[in-house]
Amino acid sequence: MRLFLRRKKFYIIDEVHMLSKSAFNALLKTLEEPPEHVVFILATTDADKLPATILSRVQQFFFRPIPTEIMARQFMNIAEKEGFVIEEGAARLIAERSRGGFRDGISMLDQLSILATPDQPLTVAYGY
Repeated sequence: MRLFLRRKKFYIIDEVHMLSKSAFNALLKTLEEPPEHVVFILATTDADKLPATILSRVQQFFFRPIPTEIMARQFMNIAEKEGFVIEEGAARLIAERSRGGFRDGISMLDQLSILATPDQPLTVAYGY
């Protein structure tokens, strides 16, 4: 496995469903004849918007939403490392509102972190 990873270059295209038609056509050509040392990772939240020609040339992996408890615990750890405190209820509320999407939860936590002070933790009272 290590040899496999050392010899590969990975390209991640996030929100791939937002590409233009001409960009999809260029990507299609690359996917049809990819260089041996390259791995493309196409990430999307809306696979229905991908052309069938692209979908037929990729492997699909579906990820389940992250459980609320795990996300809330991670948000509390992140807050501690970033130097502020978040109450468990507030961390849980952010996790619930992000519906299992860690990136969305991190974005909410980042926005709310400006409300925290050393003597005032983030609480449910902020009601994001």
